[in-house]
Amino acid sequence: MAVLIMLLHEWESHPRPIRPMPPNTHHDFDFLALGWREYGARFGVRRLLDVVDRHGVPATVITSGLTAELFPDSVRNAQQRGHELATHHYDQSLHPPVFRTRDEERDYLQRALAALEKVTGRKTLGYMSQGPRPTPNTLSICAELDFVWTCDYSDSDIPYLIDVGGKRLVSIGYVMPGYTDIDLVPLGLPGALAQLKGEFDAMYEEAQHHPMKFCYAIHVHIGGRPGMAKVLDNFLAYVKGHEGVWFCRGIDLANYWLEHEGRQAP
Repeated sequence: MAVLIMLLHEWESHPRPIRPMPPNTHHDFDFLALGWREYGARFGVRRLLDVVDRHGVPATVITSGLTAELFPDSVRNAQQRGHELATHHYDQSLHPPVFRTRDEERDYLQRALAALEKVTGRKTLGYMSQGPRPTPNTLSICAELDFVWTCDYSDSDIPYLIDVGGKRLVSIGYVMPGYTDIDLVPLGLPGALAQLKGEFDAMYEEAQHHPMKFCYAIHVHIGGRPGMAKVLDNFLAYVKGHEGVWFCRGIDLANYWLEHEGRQAP
């Protein structure tokens, strides 16, 4: 059974209000929402990286191009710790469906890649659109830019191969099955941990008969707060008590599927 921890290290140029602005608002830039995002970039990501490192668990950090430009040290630190860096497009405020043409979407993605690769010095191999909300053009753009994996799709328990004009992309899947921290926060800290454990137990039971994958996606500005980070800490300790669990990064899962595609059937 594969367990994938994704840290969403993202940035919005115009943060969406986290609660309604006051009536008759004239200035619509929400500094409360800005501080929420900045907390994640300055404190949350480091706290989460400390948790996964303490357990020896590799993670995939999916980051915006803007994040790489504004907080390059946080991106560089994740890389130095041995975690995978993937791209989350350029700006969380502009999801791919807003682009009217393929070229516009491609150029914006290249802008994100340039920002991320300037910091890491490496080619970026994994992609997730904001949302995730891909367009009919996204897969062909990813193939053209030589990505290895995408997690834009939530339609399978396990990875599968996508043939895009003769090039192979691995769909490693987003949180299906699994959770985001946004799903769990309303349950409270005890409820969040119980939900993660319960879902893991169900999948672990199935994994005795066929391959299974569990994905937990954590936004650094939400799951990076002390209480939710402790939920992750406790969850990883619980999972590590089970035999046959493989903690992997997105690229590890994609490479495994490419190597074993002849023997594994989705």
